[in-house]
Amino acid sequence: MKERVNLTKDFEISRIAHGHWRLNEWGLSNKDLLKFVNQIIELGITTFEHADIYGDYNGERMFGNALKLDPALRKKIELVTKCGINLLSDKFPERKIKHYNFGYNHIVSSVENSLKNFNTDYVDMLLLHRPAPFF
Repeated sequence: MKERVNLTKDFEISRIAHGHWRLNEWGLSNKDLLKFVNQIIELGITTFEHADIYGDYNGERMFGNALKLDPALRKKIELVTKCGINLLSDKFPERKIKHYNFGYNHIVSSVENSLKNFNTDYVDMLLLHRPAPFF
């Protein structure tokens, strides 16, 4: 599968994106995840879809730990992540209700956390996880 989708004249993604919603349930070591990512790339899929909330806020970090094993891999893939949903989680004990947050500070904070979790200095695409109901 070599076909690509041009989103702009300077940016393209693979026709299929590989999603990581349940990455934490796959039971892969960092080394096994890296091997799996390379197998996906061999199929022509270079776009990897994530969200800050996946795996109770652990999925991006898990993927980033695998990328640490082969930093050169980052230039071969497109990282897509999403933000805007605030789930109840032990990681955020101050939250009392699940809600959406599309505020500037939340988006910036989410991106900064994603960059840290992925061990990179850029994501290729950032999406709002749900349509913003008031915009």
